[in-house]
Amino acid sequence: MIYIPGIEQLCEDRETWEHICDLAENKQINSPLLLDFQSDSALAGRWDAVYAISLLAGLETSVLIDADDEVFIDWGTSGRVPLKPPVGARMPFKTWVHTHPGFAAYWSATDTNSLAIGSGILRQAIVLGAPGPKVAINLAFNEDYDAPNTINASGPLSSWSDEPVTPWDEWYQQIIENSEVIV
Repeated sequence: MIYIPGIEQLCEDRETWEHICDLAENKQINSPLLLDFQSDSALAGRWDAVYAISLLAGLETSVLIDADDEVFIDWGTSGRVPLKPPVGARMPFKTWVHTHPGFAAYWSATDTNSLAIGSGILRQAIVLGAPGPKVAINLAFNEDYDAPNTINASGPLSSWSDEPVTPWDEWYQQIIENSEVIV
C-alpha cells in the first residue's frame, strides 16, 4: 500500500484504498473498482493516485480525458503505453496522462511520436514519474500561454511547451494552495 494524502476524498474508507492497492499489486487492472478509482482520480486531477496505482501494478497506464470529460484508461507494459484514442471519444481531447512507474518523468520517443500525431487533437499532456509530473501544453490550443521552451524548435513538437518536472512535494503544495483537496 502507498500513502496518499487526502485519500479519504477519493475512497469511501481506508479498507477500500487497501483493496484497490491489493488489486493493483496483483495486476487485476481490469477490476471495475480499480478502473473507477483511476477514472475518478483523473477527473479530480489527483495524478498522485493515478501514479500510485501504476507504480503498484508495475505497468504504465494511459488516461485520456475527452471533450465531454469521459475518461478512457489503457494499460501497457512496464515500458510502453502509446496514445490510442478509443472509438467514441470526442475531440479535442483535454488531457492525455501516462505514467513511467518508478522512473523519470520525461518525453520518450514513443511519447513525442504520440504528441506529434496528437498536435491537432490534444490540448495538454502529462507524464507522471518518480520525481513528479511533467506537463506539456499544446500552444495551438493555448495561444495566450507563454512557453519559454518547447519540446522541439521546429515541426509538430514546436507547438508543445517543455515544462520542468514538478517534484511531488511541490505538486502537493500547489494542490493545497489551489483547493481544499488535501487535508
